[in-house]
Amino acid sequence: MKPLHDWLDELASVPVPKNVVIMPGRSGDATLKVGNVLLHSRYNPREEAAQRVDKAGLDLKRPILVIGAGLGYHIVELLERGAEVGVIEFEPAVARLAAEGLLRDRNVLLAVGEPGAIAASPGFNAFAARVPQLWTYPITAQLYPGQTAAMTQHVIEAALGAKRLRIAVVGPMYGGSLPITEYLERGFRALGHNVLRVDNAQAWPMYREATEGIRSKQNARRLGDMFAHYLCEWTYARVSEFGPDLCIVMAQAPVDKTFPVRLARDGIVTGFWYVENWRHLPYWRDIAPYYDVFFHIQPGEFEDQLAQAGCPCSAFVQTGCDPDIHRPVELTEAERVEYGCDLSFAGAGYRNRLEMFKGLTDYRFKIWGVGWSSRELAPFVLDPETRFTPERFAKIVAGSKINLNLHSSAVHDGVDPDCDAINPRVFEIAACGGFQLCDPCKGLNALFDFDSELPVYRNLAELRAKIDYFLVRPEERAAFAERARQRVLANHTYKHRAQQMLDIMIEKYGARILRKGIREQKTVIEMAESVGRDTDLGRYLASLPSETIFTQDNINEQLKKPVQDLTYPEKVFTYLREVRDFAETLIALKEK
Repeated sequence: MKPLHDWLDELASVPVPKNVVIMPGRSGDATLKVGNVLLHSRYNPREEAAQRVDKAGLDLKRPILVIGAGLGYHIVELLERGAEVGVIEFEPAVARLAAEGLLRDRNVLLAVGEPGAIAASPGFNAFAARVPQLWTYPITAQLYPGQTAAMTQHVIEAALGAKRLRIAVVGPMYGGSLPITEYLERGFRALGHNVLRVDNAQAWPMYREATEGIRSKQNARRLGDMFAHYLCEWTYARVSEFGPDLCIVMAQAPVDKTFPVRLARDGIVTGFWYVENWRHLPYWRDIAPYYDVFFHIQPGEFEDQLAQAGCPCSAFVQTGCDPDIHRPVELTEAERVEYGCDLSFAGAGYRNRLEMFKGLTDYRFKIWGVGWSSRELAPFVLDPETRFTPERFAKIVAGSKINLNLHSSAVHDGVDPDCDAINPRVFEIAACGGFQLCDPCKGLNALFDFDSELPVYRNLAELRAKIDYFLVRPEERAAFAERARQRVLANHTYKHRAQQMLDIMIEKYGARILRKGIREQKTVIEMAESVGRDTDLGRYLASLPSETIFTQDNINEQLKKPVQDLTYPEKVFTYLREVRDFAETLIALKEK
């Protein structure tokens, strides 16, 4: 991509094929025909161009990258409205006609040729790095659909690939997706993005009090709905104020189907991560059509069901592990007594677990979790009806020779042969360095090697045989566990899942993100380099945590010294904080 006048000599030698024809228009302005397709109106191409630009709703204060030059009517319209424009044209003959005609003396950047060659040019990448709005001329997309799609992806990758985005993650009040919310937030942060986690867990005690402390079920339900509506509004206010490029809503988050619709009006791309079994909880039908991407953990039949429900885009994203949380731990002597055992299971007491584990009561077996109502298993359950923390889970894994994993089922007495929802425990046990025996949930063989990383069983007899085999082979257990751990660290962390989500959302909706624009996010270290590390400001910024995003709120969090101990840069930031606080107070008084 280079200035148009630098193209004139090169384009002058380009032959114009017979299927590219300039035709006189009825208003005196020419139109262009490529094959059987007119690129502009035969009546008034200038008026048509103005209408197209109006309809595009572009921000004329930001750079605009147009795919498709035509004869240049729409380009001239943008330029005359004061926009900075870059143009991509796949057909050299069309580029020649535009450059020698309407665009000849115009200040515009031009790229000509195939998408791959254009994307490799320094000029294109420099322009794309400025995060331009992308506008595809409709007739160009009609003539060259494949090239247009390829070029669009090149633009999105060049513009957003290395950018630090603003991402909101909305969590539930309670439930299995609650810890995953935090893990996902950490995954996005590990990728360098600026993340807001909306923590609705703090509302759970009040919600329980409001709903469980009322005798009337009707009143309790009404109060619960009112409380959920309040949380939805609070969540929207938080997210809207943050102004993210992307927003991921976790399963069971207290937001209704209007939430993604309102965010979409703000230009925010939305995703929902349904880390639930779709057959057990059917609320997905009501919300899937409203999110840009509906992430889930069950490929296959569920994807067909989502399409029938009107979901615009679904994507399979498995759960994973957080290596900062799920990691090997050393137990104290007291903890070895508390957690030490031959077999352990950590999870809820679903029917198939209650039935199958009755056949393991002759082992040194310990169970943690809620819902273990079986009388036969009661002696093996520790802290019944108490949910364990991730920190305690790591100790459970560390204390057990064999960690059992059995995917839940409410209708089977043992292994569910049709299970297709791989649970997070598979990855978490492996990340904690534990050896596990697991049932062969569908898709698990694509993630782990059953012969060297994750042994599986299909019934109680096979499970007992493998327990007996591995209990007396500690070295083999350790080798399996280490290989499984290396596997999850290499492929199955929440950093990997966050990147997978980003790739899907940007590929599908990157053009919308470009249209909205992103706020440049720099770390304090990047700002220190910008102003010079040898300056007072540079030295101060370099002293802060390196991944801190340079925003006033983040700087304010670092200003906790007594006033007399502040450096000059800290005094300046303190003054700026006081100015903002004073201004906000004045605004609040005026609004009253």
